[in-house]
Amino acid sequence: MDDIAISNDLIEIHDPEIDVDEIMQQIRERIHQRYKTLEYSSRVFPTFGAAAYPGEPEDGDFDADLYYHLRKVNDVYTQIGVDLILAPSPATRIPILGCLWKRIRRGAHNLVLFYIGKLTEKQVTVNRHLVSTLNRMAVQLQAQEEDLKAMRRELERLRG
Repeated sequence: MDDIAISNDLIEIHDPEIDVDEIMQQIRERIHQRYKTLEYSSRVFPTFGAAAYPGEPEDGDFDADLYYHLRKVNDVYTQIGVDLILAPSPATRIPILGCLWKRIRRGAHNLVLFYIGKLTEKQVTVNRHLVSTLNRMAVQLQAQEEDLKAMRRELERLRG
């Protein structure tokens, strides 16, 4: 019993004849074989959060306009907001009623800003998904461009 220690619902085996990495590798292989036997389709789960701006390619051969606009949209897609701006009104200078009008006016503007805020939350979510899609597409486009260049070089090598 000296080779087994139990702590916090975790079992540790201290036996030199047991190779944990080898056992885990066998388990993974059996799972993989089981999936193939049952013909499970491989599932791809989406990552959560926004796809990050990929940055300009290192080789310097890219569409500068595309990456300029992509960088700009990544910088500003969350910057939707409206602040409370009340223009001066002569009605607020009327004694007694002016103070009451100022409070009503501020309350009405805050109510409108509340609902605009709810709308902009949804718009930022849509923007995040659209910008993430553009970022992923830019990465794929660059990879395809590199593959195309490699194919052209290979074709030129075979022709020459």
